Amino acid sequence: MGIVSLFGDFVYEGGRSVLPDYMRQLGMSALLVGSVLGFAELAGWPARPLGGLVADKTGRFSVIIRAGYAGLIVVPLMALARDWLALMLLVLTERVLRGLRAPARDAMLARMRGSVGLGTAFGLHELLDQFGATAGPLLAAVVLALYRNTGLALLSLLIPYLFLLIVLLRVPEYSEPPQRLSRAKPARQVYLFSLVVGLNAAGLLPLSIILYLVSLGVDQGSWLVPATYTLAMIVDAVAAIALGRVFDRAGPRILVPVMVLAVVPCLFVGRRIDLLLLAAGLVGVVVGAQESVFRAMVARLAVAGGIGGSYAVYGLAIGAGSAAAGFTYGLMVDLGLGLPYLLAYSIAAEALALIIFSKAISS
Repeated sequence: MGIVSLFGDFVYEGGRSVLPDYMRQLGMSALLVGSVLGFAELAGWPARPLGGLVADKTGRFSVIIRAGYAGLIVVPLMALARDWLALMLLVLTERVLRGLRAPARDAMLARMRGSVGLGTAFGLHELLDQFGATAGPLLAAVVLALYRNTGLALLSLLIPYLFLLIVLLRVPEYSEPPQRLSRAKPARQVYLFSLVVGLNAAGLLPLSIILYLVSLGVDQGSWLVPATYTLAMIVDAVAAIALGRVFDRAGPRILVPVMVLAVVPCLFVGRRIDLLLLAAGLVGVVVGAQESVFRAMVARLAVAGGIGGSYAVYGLAIGAGSAAAGFTYGLMVDLGLGLPYLLAYSIAAEALALIIFSKAISS
């Protein structure tokens, strides 16, 4: 499963690393870039509950995963888009497919993890996942350094896509009895924790906005844009495995400093590339936590048999928070609002998340 995610991330993270710059080349503003990419996460709203429901009702986890990953062909096809509306349609399609497969994938990881802890299992998966998430932007950066052609960088992702198709044939078969799954619903604690996760995502400066600001500071088609994304993915991978192991030892308390850290990237918004690189690295730490310890927490809270639906609710919250962050930060960048406004918004969202989380833990 980790190798499948490796090649999957090779494809779609390679695409996402150049999308903000590609969108700016098509005439899109920071508000449009943040809103479209944020709304793309939001498009997973109906897809994730549907994917979780189908997984729980049918028990056909492997089939859902194969179909969802095969649909990543839309990423290289983005090179053919000649206006932002066509590009937005392809971006939305990719996120919907991700939403459909994610609950089944996470359920398989939680169920088939063997004797290792939940945090370690998800941390290891995220580490393998991030190898691909690093390789994709690196490939895009090399293509841009040689040819300065963003469309060609997207087309080059056909290479890892072919490897993905081969690896999908080796996905382990896994199913559960549908009659047992059909009665299960996510526990109340899952909904409460998902609210915390959504607020955390809403307060975090989106990586897409950081890449847009890097694109403004350099020439169009610069390799520095996917290189910045690569840095975030490397930090993401290291943070995921490290925080996953800490979670297994210390428990949910590790989530508190992560939510505090989510405020810090706002301090480095501007045109200086070195500070934007630092902001991207810090965002990588928080995203690594979301992909490891946050997901492990959902598995800990989920009731027996309803794990697919629980991950659907979690994914819906991440999508809502990402959409809010993309719109809000994109609007503030376009309006030229300074650090006090960005910081006030981020602090408000993360403080509310901490309050709800502390009450949930104490109860």
